[in-house]
Amino acid sequence: MKTKVFVATLLFLTTFGIANAEILFVDDFEQDDIGKEPSRWEHLNFNSGNSKITIEKDPADPGNKAAKTTGIGLYIPKVDGREEWRDYIWDFDWLWENDSFVGTIYRAEGGLKGAESHFHGTRRVGGSNIQIYTRKAGAWALLGTGQFPNENNVWYTHRLVMKGGQHQMYLKKREKELPPADWHLEEKPVVEVDDDTFKTGPVGMMGITTGVSFFDNMVVVESIADIDKVRPVSPRLKLAATWGAIKTRF
Repeated sequence: MKTKVFVATLLFLTTFGIANAEILFVDDFEQDDIGKEPSRWEHLNFNSGNSKITIEKDPADPGNKAAKTTGIGLYIPKVDGREEWRDYIWDFDWLWENDSFVGTIYRAEGGLKGAESHFHGTRRVGGSNIQIYTRKAGAWALLGTGQFPNENNVWYTHRLVMKGGQHQMYLKKREKELPPADWHLEEKPVVEVDDDTFKTGPVGMMGITTGVSFFDNMVVVESIADIDKVRPVSPRLKLAATWGAIKTRF
């Protein structure tokens, strides 16, 4: 019964938001069918390509579902207020299947019209460089590069901290236990840039070229304190099974 109540609450929070709350978006993809597009995400019509992101079995755990990118495809959350997102912490788990360019988008300006106007965080070929770009009017511009040695077929924990024009991207190998909510304060950003080209807009998943990658456990909140509202009370499993009690404010 507690699980059913929690799942219903999670669906409510994800779909409709919370009055005066700072949990912007949560998705672990468990509600979706294998082979289908993620139901809580909207497909952008990107000029460079329009591949679909689909729900597939986690290559490291067949009992788990994750979102898989193959080729270029951009998706943003279906949630009210996404066009106004500005300052937030974006957490998710990320696995790269092959040595290729794969990435994210964020502050995608104009919602569905923002595919050509966004920041792009990306893992590059060679297993060492992480970069941040702008995409504007069909052109890419490199903002910053950081070093983070990484491997294919390994899950990593990603955190992007946005505040005004400051971007701080953190990465670490995923552990069995979730790290403390403020784990990034003990780390140096892998990439850090200051650029306010795009003022607001949602985050998003992106496939690129021949890249194959997996995303899981998406959380977008406005502060470290908000992360604690959706923390699990047991070791890392799935959001719908272990995330909380949610200590929301009404």
